[in-house]
Amino acid sequence: MWLGPIRVTIPRGRASRCLGVRVGQLGGARRIGASLAAIVGFGVLAGCSQMSNPTYDLVASGCAGASDETILTIQEHLEAPGKLRNGKLVRSPESGTVFVSAELHLRSDEKHDSGDILTWSTDDVAGNEFFSVDVHAREESSWPHADVDVRAAGARESRACTGLSRGKTRAQIQCEQDSVTGDVVLPTGKDCGDL
Repeated sequence: MWLGPIRVTIPRGRASRCLGVRVGQLGGARRIGASLAAIVGFGVLAGCSQMSNPTYDLVASGCAGASDETILTIQEHLEAPGKLRNGKLVRSPESGTVFVSAELHLRSDEKHDSGDILTWSTDDVAGNEFFSVDVHAREESSWPHADVDVRAAGARESRACTGLSRGKTRAQIQCEQDSVTGDVVLPTGKDCGDL
């Protein structure tokens, strides 16, 4: 990556070239070092963005909607002023642990505001024992901390699955599903996003 020529003030008319950059006796090495650090920094940021935005095959991961009963059970320990919506679950292929993620919709939010995604784990989704996997679930609920975090197989997939519905109401999601089959009739000038 070439950033172009770097201008350096050269004392007493002495100068040389290094890596295509004109430098003086004083300060040239620092400026080249700073330029190289910037180049390396951009490379690290590009690499980090790849890690923070991975893609998942949600069909292959077994992503499924969490039952209303499961979400209500988790919600019983919610300490934030709101409710959970758009719950999804994924069973870890490695451990068999089920990860349940849901969007936290605060009472103060508008209906299409995107809330934080919270994630819990359990060995029995029909039971009443869940563990807080991510920082939001730990801060916003009284479920005990899990022994794993969002890096566990199944946790990120569960979060990605919930992320697809983030900021959407149940009626909007149903409308979008029905519109694929043509079973939706909306008033003129309206679309599913209005629901």
